[in-house]
Amino acid sequence: MAFGRKKTPEPPVEQVGWADAQRIVVGTLERPVTRKRHTAVHGPEAFRIPLPPDGEAEVFAPCAYVAGAEMLPALGTSTAHAAFLDPALSRPLLTVSRPVADGDDLIHTVHDEAGAELGTVRRVAGKGRRRHSWRIGRPGLPDVTGKADVDEVGAAGRLLLKGVDATLGVLDMAFRGGESAPDPKKPRFLAWRPEADSGTTGVPDKIMDSRGGQEFTFHTADFDRRLAFAVALIGDTPTAG
Repeated sequence: MAFGRKKTPEPPVEQVGWADAQRIVVGTLERPVTRKRHTAVHGPEAFRIPLPPDGEAEVFAPCAYVAGAEMLPALGTSTAHAAFLDPALSRPLLTVSRPVADGDDLIHTVHDEAGAELGTVRRVAGKGRRRHSWRIGRPGLPDVTGKADVDEVGAAGRLLLKGVDATLGVLDMAFRGGESAPDPKKPRFLAWRPEADSGTTGVPDKIMDSRGGQEFTFHTADFDRRLAFAVALIGDTPTAG
């Protein structure tokens, strides 16, 4: 009889490549709760790629692993964050430096496994009620800015958004999707676009979208995913660093 029979544990979700990811999430969840799976399956903290449903729900395959605080001293005093290619954290993928102040902004430098610079992540300080935004610097390529997607409201909306700070609370509700909401813990939806040339008209196509600095959806193949990993490691919070 089957009564009392223990269910065979599900195998760990196999690791997948990171370079051409279309979507990533950061976390430990591998297999969520379903009607047949009453307990979620978790693994190490990692950058994970949602895969097609394995039965009732999608699974989250690791593609790179987040280094815990205990690992950082071995990587040098200038390292604030790191990601690795293996769960044993023996094969570095990238490191993120401690922030350097530039006025009110904070700049992190991102390096690959060999120590070569991949780019920079600048946390651009907010003004008034406006929350901070982001700028990714890429050697030889246009910078990429991350901010609330106000461009989608059109020219009239953009003009309104240039009003005084006293009106921002109302405008946020209508146009900014809560970017300046007083709750700093609320996850933000950001659009990331390359900076347009001075003579260019129109809005550049999005490179990626992010939610809360922990979920990223990519819209182009030639953007280095490791720079998005760096943004996730830093975190989209008022005290990110």
